[in-house]
Amino acid sequence: MTLSGLHDGSRGYRIGITIFVTAEGTLNLFENGLRQNVLFLYQMFKASPRCDQVFLLNHGDGEPEDPMGEAGIPPGVIVRTHTVLDQLDFVISIGAALDRTTVLELKRREIPVIGYKCGNGGVIAMEAMCAYPPRPDAERYFDADYFDAIWMTPQHIHTYKGWCETVYRTTVSEVGQVWSDWFIQRRSENSPRHFGYRSGKARWRVGVLDPNITVMKTSHLPMLVCDAAWRQAPDRFEAIYISNGLRYQGSPHFRGFYRSMHAARAGVMTLEPRFVGIDMIADHCEAVVTHQWENGLNYLYYEALYGGYPLIHNSSFLHDAGYYYPDFDALAGGDRLLDAIAHHDNELAAYRSTADRLIASVSPFSARNLEHHERLLADLGRQVAS
Repeated sequence: MTLSGLHDGSRGYRIGITIFVTAEGTLNLFENGLRQNVLFLYQMFKASPRCDQVFLLNHGDGEPEDPMGEAGIPPGVIVRTHTVLDQLDFVISIGAALDRTTVLELKRREIPVIGYKCGNGGVIAMEAMCAYPPRPDAERYFDADYFDAIWMTPQHIHTYKGWCETVYRTTVSEVGQVWSDWFIQRRSENSPRHFGYRSGKARWRVGVLDPNITVMKTSHLPMLVCDAAWRQAPDRFEAIYISNGLRYQGSPHFRGFYRSMHAARAGVMTLEPRFVGIDMIADHCEAVVTHQWENGLNYLYYEALYGGYPLIHNSSFLHDAGYYYPDFDALAGGDRLLDAIAHHDNELAAYRSTADRLIASVSPFSARNLEHHERLLADLGRQVAS
């Protein structure tokens, strides 16, 4: 394995990023942010003048459609790992798990393997201990000896870094999150819907899109925020939609919690099924209210900010963007929602400017983002070579 592409320019490096192709030949890109993360990393490395080739290493159940219409990926990019072993300098395991046979072959060839953590397996593991029925998605650590390095996005460093350093017995490095408007643009090409905030509405529709599958992101606090705001100014709300809530209507806890909301009893707050986030925002929202617990970066945030929609959130990572409220303070969140309703139209230009700076900082085409990732690659290559 050579690192010359990172140093003397004799040839660029070649990197593989794992991806999961379903039995139907699709990528299910709107199922979760991790699947999109793979494509953003692909965009970032592909744009580098120091990178010769980016492969998407398929460890899924099927083979890709030709062409990959939902992703616009050129033919020959999605491959099975064994077909390109002679061409790889690095492998990032993120979108699909590597099997042990492949890992052993990569190690034999001294090709570094990086485990990319953009989700918090530690919290999910703790949830799995007390969940009934047991959670099927908790990590099983069959890969505890796979990785030469772990890369972790910033929102998980506090709770998950020490966990991974201990389990995987390797260095954990923080890497910046990457996001672009590529999926919004692709979806807009094939849809008549308009994605972007439209000013002038006297009564707002508010969307809560938290997934309700982990304590890190549930709709409890957003519902409280919305209810606190509605009680102060009910005439300013047309609807409050709780996406990912309908499936929990049979839960005694959730049913009781929902019915305790004044806005729910008034018929303004309603439980809804799961939607593709950007579709729901475009079709049904003037604002997005969200909450997180130790998970302060989320593609939903970038989507709302990119569209100019008021984002009422509690992420300290985005303290200067959107409408921030602290921690679990639902009353403060309600006040921020009312601030947005009262002032957003007049302050839209400044809001967009702040959002644009944030989005530029996480772009796959940010030189700073790329340089940091490539510096880690160079360090890892030297470490493995020695």
